[in-house]
Amino acid sequence: MIFIVGGPSGAGKDALLAGARERADDVAFVIRDVTRAADQCSDLERSVSPDEFANGDYALRWSAHGTTDYGIPARALEEALASGRTIVLNVSRGAFAEARDKYSDRADVFVLLVTASREALRERLTLRARDGDDAAERLKRATAYAPPDASFGAAVVRVRNDGTLEAVVARFVSALRRPQSFCVPVVGLVGCSASGKSTLCAELARDAVPAVVAADDFYKPCDACPLFDLAADIRWPAGVPDAFRERGNADLNHPDSIDWVSCADAVDAAVEAVVDAGNGGIVIVEGLLLLGTGAERVRDRCSELVLLDDGYGDPAKQETLWRRKWKRSGHLGKPSYEDRGVTADEYKAYWDDYVSARWKEHGLDWIEAAGRGVVHLVDAHDPAWHPVGSRACS
Repeated sequence: MIFIVGGPSGAGKDALLAGARERADDVAFVIRDVTRAADQCSDLERSVSPDEFANGDYALRWSAHGTTDYGIPARALEEALASGRTIVLNVSRGAFAEARDKYSDRADVFVLLVTASREALRERLTLRARDGDDAAERLKRATAYAPPDASFGAAVVRVRNDGTLEAVVARFVSALRRPQSFCVPVVGLVGCSASGKSTLCAELARDAVPAVVAADDFYKPCDACPLFDLAADIRWPAGVPDAFRERGNADLNHPDSIDWVSCADAVDAAVEAVVDAGNGGIVIVEGLLLLGTGAERVRDRCSELVLLDDGYGDPAKQETLWRRKWKRSGHLGKPSYEDRGVTADEYKAYWDDYVSARWKEHGLDWIEAAGRGVVHLVDAHDPAWHPVGSRACS
């Protein structure tokens, strides 16, 4: 097996690699060459001059920031392959694909992604900051780190580095020994409002799925959300209803209204909990806005995306959904719009001009770009699978 180790700045890769090397002497940790001073190299790096690097024979090579070159020596890697040992390579995110393409026919290739919560990243990057460093900018880059998505072609093993060094090193070594148990599938469930996401997840959580993460739980405060114009953007039959005035102008159907970093942290924690339980299973993350821009950090964790097809453009199917939403109580802890005095005609106007329009803008229009061939469509109106319809027909 070959493990390609990556992760954002501040995730703690070097400390975990050093600790794992001490505990797993049957694993080949290939030392990489780096064109920087020896006192700035880790135990798994060898300092070389630019001339030495230019004349070296490397299986993989890459540059960082235009100033530092890195390389995996070809001879060391070939010797490790010939020995039949498990191999660990510490490489840049940009070298993942080359490593996969070169060696997947000679060994099982895994991406071992070291992750950490935003709070842990902030603490480490602040402590590491040098004079002139912009710690906030480094944190922004770290939280935007893009792991391989479902189309990459190699399994992604995640080790979350939020605990003590000893405990996480032990977890890292366990991932090298039994990677399949760390490969917990994450399925993204996306669909228009009232398409049945929450109801389906409640049924699955009761019957089989050990963990469900709802993007709705990570809304930002309303004053931090994008705004829209309730009065101008919606063709109300007779002015803005009081219930909507109370709702305010926060655009809660916009991807920028969700704290995707915290949502991704919750997904990682759920995956970790499934691994620790040792019983297998999957994690589902559900949300209206998973296909939109900004949700990549969560979406890239998903091996599959299931889209509940709402029948956009079909008046009869849309009426089924907006009436369901109009009558639904308890969502985000609130009574139904019907109970708050909104008429059917008023809610239909809200649905047509806002809910359905935003779904098209931030959902349907992004299927091809966001799905990358892993989006599966399910008819949200089919009683054969829909939990509401199934119970109604039983």
